Amino acid sequence: FCHANTAVNRQSFLLPELFNLDICRGYAKGKDKGGGKGKGKGGKVNITSEELNQVVNEARMMEEFDAVMEELREALMKAVAVRTNISSLEELPVELEGDTYPLNELAQVQRKSPQLVVINCAAFPQATKNVMEAIRDSGMNLNPQQDGTTIAVPLPKVTREHREGLASKAKQLCNKCKEALRSVHSNFIRKAKAKEGKDVSDDLLFKVTQKIKELQDERMKEAEAMLSAKQAELLKS
Repeated sequence: FCHANTAVNRQSFLLPELFNLDICRGYAKGKDKGGGKGKGKGGKVNITSEELNQVVNEARMMEEFDAVMEELREALMKAVAVRTNISSLEELPVELEGDTYPLNELAQVQRKSPQLVVINCAAFPQATKNVMEAIRDSGMNLNPQQDGTTIAVPLPKVTREHREGLASKAKQLCNKCKEALRSVHSNFIRKAKAKEGKDVSDDLLFKVTQKIKELQDERMKEAEAMLSAKQAELLKS
């Protein structure tokens, strides 16, 4: 069978990361912190794509910021649903013999009823224990029950408590997203700082660091909006 090792093993923003929030403070000294300098209409940083690319790789930076947001969208859609989405189980990463596979490459996943999913690991019986562990550790609040190579997964009833638990999980995912956005921000601030004294003016460096912060802040607000919408959906009567 074909496995999805590369896709599943890529570092996810859901894992904690270390980041430095103070790295660009040096550029703020002696500058206009009120937001007037280098700002255009609507308070946006007034900098061209050409100027930005003199200091950092704009396309790469946007790709990294957007990847973080896309992962949050997928997590809120699949992992924080009122009713467990069967595709979330099918795509659940399972470690086996040093590699990582989506669950549906190791076992057959079937929804037997609105309250029950059955997973058949007969094709790869050695994966049964690993599948059990992956489901328990998935954060989906599932309690799988094993019978040989068959795993029964009762789905939680949709209670107020269950909805509140999902809303709390959505908040955690949003916070992890913000951590990842800060990490991208810090990474590109470091790249910009490395250009100091290398035919790049202080004014341009300052505008670039302000633009990177602006891009981060815009996505922070977007993440908060996504969280608010999801929590409203989860907690509605």
